[in-house]
Amino acid sequence: MNAPKILILKFSALGDVVHTLPIAATIRKSLPDSHIAWMVEERYQDILAGNPDIDEVIPLRTKVWRKNWNSKSLGEILNTIKTLRRQNFDLVLDLHGLLKSGVIAGLSGASTRVGFHRKNCKEKINTLFTNRKAPHMTKGLHVVDMTLTLLQTALGKVEEAKLFPLQVPNEMDEKVARFFDQNPDLTRRPIIGINPGAGFESKQWELVRFAELADRVSEELGASILLTWGPGEELKAQQISAHMKQKNWIAPPTSILESIALYKRMALLVSCDSGPLHLVAALGIPTVSIFGPTDPTRNGAYGVNHEAVYKVLACSFCWKKTCPLGTKECMQQVTVDEVFQAVKKNQPV
Repeated sequence: MNAPKILILKFSALGDVVHTLPIAATIRKSLPDSHIAWMVEERYQDILAGNPDIDEVIPLRTKVWRKNWNSKSLGEILNTIKTLRRQNFDLVLDLHGLLKSGVIAGLSGASTRVGFHRKNCKEKINTLFTNRKAPHMTKGLHVVDMTLTLLQTALGKVEEAKLFPLQVPNEMDEKVARFFDQNPDLTRRPIIGINPGAGFESKQWELVRFAELADRVSEELGASILLTWGPGEELKAQQISAHMKQKNWIAPPTSILESIALYKRMALLVSCDSGPLHLVAALGIPTVSIFGPTDPTRNGAYGVNHEAVYKVLACSFCWKKTCPLGTKECMQQVTVDEVFQAVKKNQPV
């Protein structure tokens, strides 16, 4: 395959899409003339905008389709399938291991469909739709390295390019710059971001603890505190701010690309396991993260200058959206002082 047509299947979520960027970079480096397409949920497609390693983005609207099952959504689904079939892809990389990704891989008509080993699939039935499997990967391997191992199964031994290109249009960068210009006191000291949100309720740390942590970071480390938030999370930032004694700032509303422009101006981010955590890590900015139901070895911030604070309990890494015990013990046992010490150790000099 000197110039193959390759389709990457990684639909969501934000952090997972970020973790998959080295796949496109490695393919481009190994097969520079290949046509690389990426199928992704519509709301995350901006992450791929301007990426030099991607020739085509194919948006999906599965959440919209599920909520609005009618003739219009059926028409969109059929058009998406037609788009796939017309492309005549040579190779599909199923980086989800789900039933829906397997079905799409099968519908693509690609002669080679590479997926995870059955034991690494989230939904075992996925393996019915792939015809080449990556080797079984045991615990202790980060998801970035797992997907690159799958790519080696598809292409053979290739030199990996662990790159995370994130492009921000000038107008969005300028919009965010105006926020900082309007808050000169914020920029007089190193900015440490506090991001309290997370996709699962079980991943969230108590807001009063974030407030106590932010006060200590501001007072003892001499940093400006910027409270960040995503869709539906502004109240969390407001509640942290209300509990704080030290001066702090709440970030303005941002799109995904605007949030990248915001994060790149930070010295460090404190976050639970969330999309912003992985965006910041991809930008090469230090992070301190608080983990509970998910495994930081597999899903933590990737690269150097990152520290995860967590407790290993009998029920650790259950991957449940809500705590089965109703206690969130894994998150409750992480103390403010433990997170503060990690920030103190990892803050840029």
